[in-house]
Amino acid sequence: MKKWGCIFILFVQTFVLVSLTVFCVLPFSCKVTEEGIIFTGGDYASLVLEDVCVLDDRNVRVSFSEKVKLRAYTVSEQIKDISDSDEHSQTIELSPALKAASGGYGSIEAGYSLSEDGCSIIYSAAECYEVGKAYEIFGVVEDKAGNSLTFCVPFTGFNSHMPKLVMTELQINYKKYKEDVYRCEFIEFLALKEGNLSGLEIVSGADGEGKKFVFPPVNVKAGEVFIVHLRSAGSGCITEEENLNASTAAYSGKNVRDIWSENTKARLSDNTDIVVVRNGVDGTILDAFMYAAESATEWGKGMSLLAEDVVECGIYEEGSVCEAEVNSGLGSVAGKSFQRLDAAALQEAALAGAFEADEAEYPVKQKPDNWAIKNVSPGTL
Repeated sequence: MKKWGCIFILFVQTFVLVSLTVFCVLPFSCKVTEEGIIFTGGDYASLVLEDVCVLDDRNVRVSFSEKVKLRAYTVSEQIKDISDSDEHSQTIELSPALKAASGGYGSIEAGYSLSEDGCSIIYSAAECYEVGKAYEIFGVVEDKAGNSLTFCVPFTGFNSHMPKLVMTELQINYKKYKEDVYRCEFIEFLALKEGNLSGLEIVSGADGEGKKFVFPPVNVKAGEVFIVHLRSAGSGCITEEENLNASTAAYSGKNVRDIWSENTKARLSDNTDIVVVRNGVDGTILDAFMYAAESATEWGKGMSLLAEDVVECGIYEEGSVCEAEVNSGLGSVAGKSFQRLDAAALQEAALAGAFEADEAEYPVKQKPDNWAIKNVSPGTL
């Protein structure tokens, strides 16, 4: 009997210890009443900011994982070298970065409204945001259980005046000729309809999303030819806004706009690639060009999905690698590029206003045998 009594006591002790451990880790809280201790459920799930979407030139939507209450907010311009400065954000007191975000350096007048489900907040500015300008929203929200989240999210002024573009020349290789003379990868464009380039981006299947080029907020006119240099090397790599001959680097266009990426690494594949120009806000594809080495039998890693996208938007009828322009060693041939043969005809239509009035089909579909490999001629169509 003594043995069984010891076993029973040990069992009770174990049960009590296990029960206490379970109660410690379960999401319960407790309160004391006249009847004793009552355990109540608690919400310990983290509140998550899920999405930021610029709706138009005055409204930005911030969405959360559950219904929230807004406790504080401000909308302000980003301050260069302060808002994005890690050094400023490491100070003991309220850092200049956080002070700027929270409106300490001047905020923008903006109201707000909640979505029907309470999971999203729409911030509405009193005046339109400047196209391409950097802003940020600072806020504190709280869920129904009292869990709070402080956030600061950046966004760019909405572009409601998108142009229509086509690529007319692609130089895919890089070469250093002599000191301070380089030939960098570039893409020549033709604007079919006037607009602002802010929010547009160039994506290469070989380079991936992490190396995409984002256009600056520059206005272009219908019929205008301009060049995007995807790598900067040497001196004179100046992005032109007013003076179209400010860029003095090799292969700058004469009397046409040059736009230079700050990137200094290789861009575009020397062999096989898919190059897409798209609206970075909604993903709409404006133009695409596919090229492949003569020996290629299928797309490389990450290119198949991009090929499906260019078919879905109607630029190509099929997305297989055999539909691509044949790259007969262009990646290793100096002074040669892919050039569009109907570029002059498209420019004539653009100057006549065909794309402004939506008389011409857009995006422009790729035609068979519409590209050729010729001597590099940036800015001349």
